[in-house]
Amino acid sequence: MKHLLWFFLVCYLSAFGQEQFILKGKVFDGQDRPIPIGDVLLFDANKENLIAYTTLVDGLFVLDKVTEGEFWLEVSALGYKKHSQKVNMVENLEVSIQLEEEVTELDDVEVTALKNPITNANGNLKIDVQNPIFSSIVDPLEVLSKLPNIQISPDRESISVIARGAPLIYLGNQRITLDEFLGLSVDSMESIELINNPSSKYEAEGQAVIVVRLKKNTDKGAMLSLGEMLSFRQNTNNYLSSNGSFSNGKWNLRGNLNYNVIGQWESNTFAFAIPEEDIYSDYLVLIPDNHRVQVNTGLGFYYPMNDNDYVSFNTTYRLQTDDADFETITFVQDGTEEEEVLSEPKNDNRRHYFSGNFNFNKKIAADWNLFTGIQYSSFTQKLDTDIFNNYNDEGFSLEQSRYQEYQIGSLAARIDIEHTVSEHVKSEFGVSWNEARANAYSNMLQLDPQQELAIDYNYDEKLYAAYLNFSSNLTDKLDANIGARVEHNEVNGTLNNETSPAINRKNTKIFPKAGLNVKVDSTKTLSLNYSRNITRPDFSRTSSVSVFINPFLESTNNINLLPTITQRISSNLQWKNKSFFLEVYQKENPSYYAISYEPMDTIATLSPINLEKESGFYVGVTLPFSYKIWTSTTSVSFNYNKNKDASAILTTAKPFLYAYADQQLKVAKDTIVSFGGWMMTERNEGVYTRNAMLVLNASVTKTFFDKLQCAIRLNDITKAMNFEESYAINGVEANGTYFADAREIAFSMKYTFGDNASSKFKNKDVDDNLDRIK
Repeated sequence: MKHLLWFFLVCYLSAFGQEQFILKGKVFDGQDRPIPIGDVLLFDANKENLIAYTTLVDGLFVLDKVTEGEFWLEVSALGYKKHSQKVNMVENLEVSIQLEEEVTELDDVEVTALKNPITNANGNLKIDVQNPIFSSIVDPLEVLSKLPNIQISPDRESISVIARGAPLIYLGNQRITLDEFLGLSVDSMESIELINNPSSKYEAEGQAVIVVRLKKNTDKGAMLSLGEMLSFRQNTNNYLSSNGSFSNGKWNLRGNLNYNVIGQWESNTFAFAIPEEDIYSDYLVLIPDNHRVQVNTGLGFYYPMNDNDYVSFNTTYRLQTDDADFETITFVQDGTEEEEVLSEPKNDNRRHYFSGNFNFNKKIAADWNLFTGIQYSSFTQKLDTDIFNNYNDEGFSLEQSRYQEYQIGSLAARIDIEHTVSEHVKSEFGVSWNEARANAYSNMLQLDPQQELAIDYNYDEKLYAAYLNFSSNLTDKLDANIGARVEHNEVNGTLNNETSPAINRKNTKIFPKAGLNVKVDSTKTLSLNYSRNITRPDFSRTSSVSVFINPFLESTNNINLLPTITQRISSNLQWKNKSFFLEVYQKENPSYYAISYEPMDTIATLSPINLEKESGFYVGVTLPFSYKIWTSTTSVSFNYNKNKDASAILTTAKPFLYAYADQQLKVAKDTIVSFGGWMMTERNEGVYTRNAMLVLNASVTKTFFDKLQCAIRLNDITKAMNFEESYAINGVEANGTYFADAREIAFSMKYTFGDNASSKFKNKDVDDNLDRIK
């Protein structure tokens, strides 16, 4: 690792970067009084493309991360004439603007024009969360689901991007976990952006990055936001949220407390055959009401020593309890013997997650900035199960009792250095260290015949990383971004405290990234990108904990699961506000779930496995549109994905179509109607075949008294989110369906007290492996 650091330090001497500036402004009326509210837009030099947007609040606005060049600044407010002026950004700039009042007097003025809340630039998509359709939502995860290409799992435990997998989540430049994202107030958000080609500064797992940006608000004040969402699916769900912050103009304190009571409904059915063993099984699982209670809370403190230097800490805690009793109907045929089993396991599941970090940021010179931080995170899960089985209508009996516990602790530290080499050049260098230790303990007591099995599995993982990234606007029409990340990984797993490890791996890998933006003309920009990424399995996926499904099938983890390596080449043509994109990719050791069976075993297992290879491409277009009271965003892509494995029976891989559409109509001053959805045609991917889906949503949003937002939402109107799949791997032929409880009618209300000061808070997560702790 020492030699790697020297390598990066030598390379760093030739690094390049790109300067970004801040544009601030003060806006007054003819009597030098601040304009209370308005819109601020920044266009390119030809006034054709919107570059940035923010809200004018109490006469102040801030636009950050503005690149060098000439732009048109436009400020508008109700009752005043629109103001436009050209600005030349070669350094941080502050402007003072006086708006002229409209001379025409109108009795009843109603603004009916509607700004498109979804924009795209160079293949990246952004949601304006201040749009009433989104700002009225209490749950931030539902806001995220409105982005094109984003898929939320039915259990709300994970998110994924089509063709890219799980994304990283950042709050500004600071990485956060999904739990921390769930604790954010939608009120405090300005925008959510999906970046499809992140630089090497982001972790090597960053195939896609979601960036959340907060509103720019006043320095002083207190804010409290209270919200509730009542959701009707198969069962009734209730989401309560409270978020608050306080700033005295110097330091900032923020906190949140969310309490959710969820009646989760789940079901799946699978039929699978093992021809070589002459075995066939068919089962149906139903969880009628998983009574899930979630408590999400957090506390953070931020103290700026000056405009650039600060210290901060942030904590996140999440408690989840599940009383997930369920029933399974199973048919098993082994040769000429047939058996029908009705199972009713009783589950008591408890999860605790905690994370705390400390940050220190220091501008050590005019063109040098240092960040360092340390973070500790822990996760504990306890699962107690009593298994009752009824064989061939002979009556229920307690057959097995299980006690399982999984614990993990992770400690991480990092140092990041930014160097502004010149007006057009910026370079970044950093090193990080992470060590995680986990223990999975299982005690299984079989009652008839009586026997006991105890499994104790210890898992250690160390990760050392260093990165170098530089970017530069080489000419007025050419920007370049290039970098690399080196990671050294050590994994050790020991079963039942044996001297010989079950897993012992050490490897060092390099992950390069490169990007080029070519400005063809004033309306067209061509982007080219290359990246090599890694997706490591979640820590819990490498444990020995298992979940009972039926007497012949267990859901287990896989301690031998390998990480997935992905290489991507992508391009994007930005023509005004339209995007045309193309990408090809290839994966080694892709991970999927499959049913497996070994002849020496008495049961089959459902677990994640590694396939040999996967490759594919997608090509598509994103088309936004706005006209008066109507805005529309449409994204369509043509996709091809092929996975291969020597143990699988392959089908012919075929392309499939993905389409997304969102329509909004401003039917009155404070009322917006939205409808849309997404669809995918049938997917034949070589090993796996999956069904077509068409999901439609609609909503009506109304704002009262400027601070009370109410909404009615209809999700999955077509009740189409049932995931069917079939495959034949390792001698097992399977065909089944996962039923998602997504059809929903939701009513939400949210009220905000005081002034929101949360955007002054700065804090970043240090641990690159946070998303793997769950």
